[in-house]
Amino acid sequence: MPNTVRAVGILAPILLLSACSMVAPPYSPDVDNIQSLKNVTTAHAKIGAFESHTDARNPYPVPLRANSMKSPVGGSFGGYLADAMTKELQLAGKLSPQSDVEIKATLLENDIDVGIATGAARLSARFVVMRSGTVRYDQVKSAHTQWDSAFAAMIAVPKAREEYPLAVQKLLGELYADPAFLEAIQ
Repeated sequence: MPNTVRAVGILAPILLLSACSMVAPPYSPDVDNIQSLKNVTTAHAKIGAFESHTDARNPYPVPLRANSMKSPVGGSFGGYLADAMTKELQLAGKLSPQSDVEIKATLLENDIDVGIATGAARLSARFVVMRSGTVRYDQVKSAHTQWDSAFAAMIAVPKAREEYPLAVQKLLGELYADPAFLEAIQ
């Protein structure tokens, strides 16, 4: 019995230290994304509901080996995506809360693979643009990014965390590169 107690006393702190939760870094708007929005001279839109339903392809929090990553916005990565788009629309001068054009989204996939040699993120979301209650755009956009990773979790996990905003930038870049989306927000 004393050996069991001793083993629990030794293992408990190790397990608690190895499984911790972290918060994703704040989103930094992408200059190319902002320029894509600025190029649509008559565009003005507001942000509607951005949802994120938890399932196997879209877990919350996102597992990063023995760790997990939560969103710093709204308690979901749908909120993180909404915040990212809000920042880029605002910096492009295209955000207008009074607009009759509303952008909504549902995050479908939000998967980060920390990897041993290569890390990767896969994101996809269904974006819907409404104008005065009528759907003008409804498509799924996806992004895949990769980076060098490491066997050691103390290197690989922070690297995956810092790469996440870049994956979101790429997802939004895919959306802004779609001429049908740009036409729908005009």
